[in-house]
Amino acid sequence: MPRVTAAHRERQSARILRAAEECFARSGFQATSMDEIIAAAGMSSSTVYRYFPEGKRSLMREVLARRMGPLMERIKQIAESEDPPDFERGFIEALVLLNYEQDGDAVTPGAGSASDRRAGAAKGSDDVGLSSWAPLAYHAWGELTRDPEMHSMVRENYDDIRAGLARLCRNGQRAGTISSRLSPEQLASLIQSVSFGLIVEQLITGRADVESAAETLGQLLAPEKPRS
Repeated sequence: MPRVTAAHRERQSARILRAAEECFARSGFQATSMDEIIAAAGMSSSTVYRYFPEGKRSLMREVLARRMGPLMERIKQIAESEDPPDFERGFIEALVLLNYEQDGDAVTPGAGSASDRRAGAAKGSDDVGLSSWAPLAYHAWGELTRDPEMHSMVRENYDDIRAGLARLCRNGQRAGTISSRLSPEQLASLIQSVSFGLIVEQLITGRADVESAAETLGQLLAPEKPRS
């Protein structure tokens, strides 16, 4: 019997997750059956369950983790960077990562450099909108009261993002690149709230204006000009 490599297992897992994500985004977590996911993956049920023994619940959580991973990593990198990008570019970069599309083999949160993943995200996304992420986010929110483990994971991500944004803003205030009119925690709350608002805008209108939101936030967060 030929030896199954780690790369093969990763490709198989990614293939299943892509299929699950497509089904969840189209039909929602509750309406999607494992049979639909198995058919979309083009694999046998025994193969799918070998990779995801817990079935649909584990797929739901892994799909969300796979989406959030690159965003969490990027926020951490920017917060720790001595030379972070300007706010508007950083905001757009982060949301493009959240909205990344897979082309061929999936881009997993730990694979390749952050710049490689940003390039792939920008190539696969519809400009800088949220068409790929918004349906998943919507269906995920509906699961928070049903799945305590998913609720815990999403809450942990929420808190980590808030903490990373606060650290980023604190560093920006020290460097004089971000306004000190509000505390870092208040600014982090504002940025996070705008991001959630963009997801809702995508769902309602079909097109989130990420660039305009980034520009507006950039103006609000700009440091005060000295009075002449």
